[in-house]
Order: sequence, then structure tokens, then C-alpha cells
Amino acid sequence: MLNFRYHLVSLIAVFAALAIGVVLGAGPLQSRLADSLRSTKASTNEVDAQALTQVTRIAHTDAQGLISLADERLKGTLTGTKVALVSLPGANAEDSTMVSERLQAAGAEVVGSAALTSNWESSAMVKYRETLATPLAAHLPSLPSDASSEAVIGYAIVAALTSTGPETALVQEILTDDSTPILSINTDPAGSATAIVVVGARYSSQSQDADQSAGSIASPRAWSGLARALPSAPKSGVIIGDAHDSTSMVASIREAGDPVTTIDSPGTALAAVSATAALKDASASARAFGSEPSAQSLMPTLP
Repeated sequence: MLNFRYHLVSLIAVFAALAIGVVLGAGPLQSRLADSLRSTKASTNEVDAQALTQVTRIAHTDAQGLISLADERLKGTLTGTKVALVSLPGANAEDSTMVSERLQAAGAEVVGSAALTSNWESSAMVKYRETLATPLAAHLPSLPSDASSEAVIGYAIVAALTSTGPETALVQEILTDDSTPILSINTDPAGSATAIVVVGARYSSQSQDADQSAGSIASPRAWSGLARALPSAPKSGVIIGDAHDSTSMVASIREAGDPVTTIDSPGTALAAVSATAALKDASASARAFGSEPSAQSLMPTLP
């Protein structure tokens, strides 16, 4: 009898506890718990925001410090160099501006700016570029005999920015044709450029997915064609672009062994400074600077 009463009392106690728990959970206790969770989450978000702000501030300070040091050390090293800036599809205008400022601080004169359209690199336009290469080649007297159609396009781009004369005028006319342009010239250097700095797009997984869904996958052969042609400029040039994996432009150029100096991590002070430092002897050899694994070193040695 005692055992039965004991078990009965125990069961009643359990159900009573459950009932109390339900009441509290639906009432004041639930409110307190919810308030506590919201407070904890808010505190965590605030801490994260403060940490991000601090990291951003430190990064900005470091970037400004690098720029100040580089401007001082590179001052006058590019005196007499006339640069044409070329933006690639998807490139950020602010990145080109940052590079332009560093070049001018080193004594270079930015005499022209141009942009390559998606027709230059789109895989969907390969046949068009192959067709276009034939008339272009006829107006490029110094073209290497083994130049591919993509390389012909590259040599034509360099010629349009660094040389003058009737043949160059025809080359420029073909490249900038209104119906399907390869090249868009914003400020015409009138053939006075002696070096070319190419500024590519930053890495963005979202834009990459969008490009692929739209059928606008870029052709590595187009990248390689420009990379091969760039050293034909009187004082050569450098290419700044993404190298986050083997399918990105700069990583692809490095893997192919194309004879041009490359800089990864576009949009950073490091890239702008490295491009400026590398341009003074860009014709010496092909080098790879930046923070990605395919780079040979972080940045050129400052004078």
C-alpha cells in the first residue's frame, strides 16, 4: 500500500511540475528567457560590429602607411613614362583611379584611358575574334609569325595605344567599330603611350555565377593573347587582376607562362603600389607579385 501511494504521489508531483513548467514557459519565464537571448544576441552583434570597425580602421591605416612610404621611395622613378590605363570587363573605376594616382606620384604621365568590352574575352565571341584577326593582321607589320588570333587582337590593342600612322588608324577603327567593339577609348593617348597598365576585376563569386548563367564565360586564350602582346609596348606593361584560383585571369596567365608581369589582389593599396614599382623595369622579366599562392613574392623591392 505504501508503495502504491508512493508511486501515486510521485506521478502527481511529476505532472504538477510539468504543468508549472508549461505555465512558466508560456508566461514570465519565457519572456525572461527571450529577453536574455535577445540581449545576448545584441551584445554579440555589437561586439562583432566593433571588431569589424577596428579591423577596417587598422587596415585603412596600414594601407595609407604603405602608400605614403611607396610614394616617397618611388618618387621620380617613372619620370618620362607615359602610361595608358586599360580597364577590363567588370573592373572597378575606383581601382583604376587608385593605380593612376600612384603612377603619377612616381612621376609617370597618364596620357590615355581605355576599356576592353566583353567582346574581347567572351567565349561566345571566339569566332568573331578569329574573323577580326585577319584584317587586323594585315595592318600590323611587326606581328610575330606565330601569333594566334587572340594574340593578334592583343597586339592590335597595344598598337592602337602606343603608335601612330595610317595603319594604326585603321587598327583603331576596326577595334572600336560601333556594331561590335573590342575596345572603347575614353581618353585617346594619340599613340604617345610608352607603357600600358591593365586593371582587371576583383574576385566576386556572385558576379562570376551571373556571368556563367548569362553564357558570358571568359576565354583564357583572350587573356593569354593580351599578356603575350603587352611586352611589345615600348616600355612594356603590367596586368593587375584576380588570381584567387586556377580559373581566374592572373592565375591563368601565370600558369601559361606568358611573358608579362602580373599583380594580383586588385582594389588594394598593395596592388596599386606593386604595379607602380614593377612598371619601372617591367620589360626586364616576367614576374608575379601579390598575396595569392601563384605569386612569386608579395611586392617588388622598393628603391
